[in-house]
Amino acid sequence: MKLAWQQIPSTVISEILCLNELDGVVLDTEHGCFNNETLYACIQIITSKNKQCFVRLTDVDKTMIRYCLDAGTTGLIFSTIESVEQCKKVKKYSTFPFRGGRRGLGLVRENKWGEADLAGYSPILVAQIETHEAIQYIDEMCALRVFSHFMIGPYDLSASLGVPGNFTSKKYLEAVNSLEERLSISQMGVHIPTDVEKHLKKYEGYGMIAMGMDTISILEFYKQMSELIDIENIGDK
Repeated sequence: MKLAWQQIPSTVISEILCLNELDGVVLDTEHGCFNNETLYACIQIITSKNKQCFVRLTDVDKTMIRYCLDAGTTGLIFSTIESVEQCKKVKKYSTFPFRGGRRGLGLVRENKWGEADLAGYSPILVAQIETHEAIQYIDEMCALRVFSHFMIGPYDLSASLGVPGNFTSKKYLEAVNSLEERLSISQMGVHIPTDVEKHLKKYEGYGMIAMGMDTISILEFYKQMSELIDIENIGDK
């Protein structure tokens, strides 16, 4: 599964990100500034284009989980999961009682306002592994069978290990290897925010890979434009 990553709260951006061969889009509410109405509209746009839509949440928040799932998102990515207690809360708030949770069942967009099978939908739940503590408890968290994927957050994980942004450091590589040894490759996930072409091969075979960011893409494009302008100005001289 290959995904784009959206921070800018705009349905136009969502639509543009669907114009490619990727499987879907992640809406990042941790570092983006989505309000509820815009978030709902972006979910509508992405899913209406037959793309998968994931929402990244900062906390295991009952209200936001309900809101996103009712809106019809494909799944949820939970930032900084690092304990069994968090995993149990995710299951409680994200699944219906007949699947072991406590989520309320309503007539919402997810089930086409009651026209679709009310019991037939099960969201894809993803845990982001962003700290050293998470790696210590990965076996216990995996045994609960709450999450289908465990997604590495490279910047936060490297920062937790004391080597921020250094993805070739021994500490970071050992942490990644530890996860790969204890999980199946299909369970592994990663977000590669920058230098995608450079880093993509490292994570070959992962079940979920989010690539780039809308904000970084715009920034890099205009940096390239500035360099071209500088070159032209030198030529004029």
